[in-house]
Amino acid sequence: MPQYLHYSLSNHSLINDAELLSSLGSSDYSGVIISEWVKSKTDNQQKSRLKKIIKNIKKNKLQTGIVLDCFQNDKLYISDDFTPPVAYNGAVYNPTSDYFPVCPNNPIGLQEVLSQIESIFEIFTPDYLYLNHFQFPFDWKEEDLDIQDKSPRFCYCPFCITEFSSVVGEIVTSSDQIEEMMPEWLEWRTDSVENLLIMVKQHLPGNTQLIVGLPPLAMIDLPFSIGLLPHSLIDEGIIISPQLFHKKQKKKLLWIEDVLDQYRIDLNQRKIWPFFNIQSSNELAYINKLTDQYGAVIISDLTI
Repeated sequence: MPQYLHYSLSNHSLINDAELLSSLGSSDYSGVIISEWVKSKTDNQQKSRLKKIIKNIKKNKLQTGIVLDCFQNDKLYISDDFTPPVAYNGAVYNPTSDYFPVCPNNPIGLQEVLSQIESIFEIFTPDYLYLNHFQFPFDWKEEDLDIQDKSPRFCYCPFCITEFSSVVGEIVTSSDQIEEMMPEWLEWRTDSVENLLIMVKQHLPGNTQLIVGLPPLAMIDLPFSIGLLPHSLIDEGIIISPQLFHKKQKKKLLWIEDVLDQYRIDLNQRKIWPFFNIQSSNELAYINKLTDQYGAVIISDLTI
C-alpha cells in the first residue's frame, strides 16, 4: 500500500529540508505532500525553497502533492469588505482560536481559493491537490457536536440566505423559516460544497488528482457539521482523506479503528486515503495493520 509523507514547510527548517531530501532515495514513501508552502504571493524565498524540494522529489521519481488551506483566512477578518460566517441566532462568528473560517458561498473566499490554485500551477503541476477546510465553518478542535442541536451552527450569512432563497423559491429572512425547511437546507448545503468541488476539479490539469481532507468526526456527522457527503465526493472521482488525529481528539488508537469502520460501509476504499499523526514506531505498526485495504495513507508527525 502506498504511503505518502506529509511535510509542513512552516514546521520544518532548511536543515530539515536537507535531511528530507537526502533520505528520499532510500525511503519507502511513494511521494511527499507539502503544506504551508507559501505565506504570500510575494514570498519569493519560500517559493524558491518549494521549487528546490519539488525538484529533488521528482529526481527520486516520487509523486508530489500540495495542501491548500481553503476556506480559512485570518487576513480577511481585518478587511472592511469581508462578511464573516453567521450563526443561526444571528451572531457573527468570533474566532477564539487559530481557526478563521470563511463561508464557501462568500465570493471573496472562493476567489482566494482559486487564486491559491493559480499560484501553485505557476510554479509546477503537482500529482495531487489536497484541499483542507473545503467546507462550511466548523471548528472541530473547539466545538462539540450536540445531538440535540436542531440546526447546524454556521453559516447563515447573507450569501447563504440569498442563495438558499433562490433555490427554494421563497424569500427567507429568519432562522425559524429555515428550521421549517431543514431537510431542504441540509441538502442545499451539501450541494453547494459539492458543486464548488466539481468546479475546482474541472479547472485542474488532467494529471492532477483532487484530495479532500475530512475533519476527525464520525462520518454520519459530516453532512450536518460541514456540509460534506463522502460518498458523493467519491462518486465524482475525488479522493477523500479522513484526518484521524487521535491525540488532537484526546482519543486512544482504538478510536482510529472505530472511525475507519464507518468509512468501510458502501464506499470505494481505494478512494480513501487516511491521514495519521504518528509519533512512535508502535503507532506506525498499529496503523499498518489497519490500512492495507485503502488506496494509500498519509503519515505525519505534525497536523496540517
